Amino acid sequence: MFLFLCSFGLIAGFIDAIAGGGGLITLPVLLSILGSGPDAIGTNKIVGASAALVALLVYRRAGHFDLKQSVRFSLAVGVGSVMGSFITPYLPDYLFRWFILILSPFILWLIWQKEIWTRERPPIARSSSKRVLFYGLLAGIYDGMWGPGGGTFMFLALFLGAKMPLMQALASSKLANVCSASFALVSFAARGYVHWGVGAALAAAIIVGAFIGAHYNTRNASIIVRPILVVVTLLLIAKVFLQR
Repeated sequence: MFLFLCSFGLIAGFIDAIAGGGGLITLPVLLSILGSGPDAIGTNKIVGASAALVALLVYRRAGHFDLKQSVRFSLAVGVGSVMGSFITPYLPDYLFRWFILILSPFILWLIWQKEIWTRERPPIARSSSKRVLFYGLLAGIYDGMWGPGGGTFMFLALFLGAKMPLMQALASSKLANVCSASFALVSFAARGYVHWGVGAALAAAIIVGAFIGAHYNTRNASIIVRPILVVVTLLLIAKVFLQR
């Protein structure tokens, strides 16, 4: 089982550090071990927080981190997540499937627009605070209502919506990921839904994968981010339409 966890953890960590979406790999792995229910979801928060933290530290050390804008975005995501958690009981499940069905082709079209991704922007740009807060709120509402691919949507909200530079958007989204996963982990752990041994084994692998992915991304972001986003989008579609 350890080799099984390590293999998927390395892949998930590499992908998550570059464009988010590692949970689309690790959660099914944990579901296969722990069964369906809150145990797998709670344990996955260890993995999500670990991967995001490692990537954040690598990006910060490389000079891609704007603390003030990242904190603003993270706070907005937190508020939006609470709002989304209150909305979701009133929404039918099929609505999320249609949302992904409509949104995914649009995301793939945006990925195809090479000029968006290669356009020169300063390493650290002062995006409008209102814009950062607005898109953070939207990303948080989605994360609170449903969640799959939440980290990817946070990155896209910052890069395409708030017009942050590519690496700055990635770094800021990681802080929001760390905060979101950490608070959720405390909540799940308090109710006894976290399997620390399984979570630690998978987290050890995802930390290595995230470290490799983040370091690779600091040198090759313009080349690797778009293909990884395609992979994450296809994983999201598969999760939505193959789950029972």
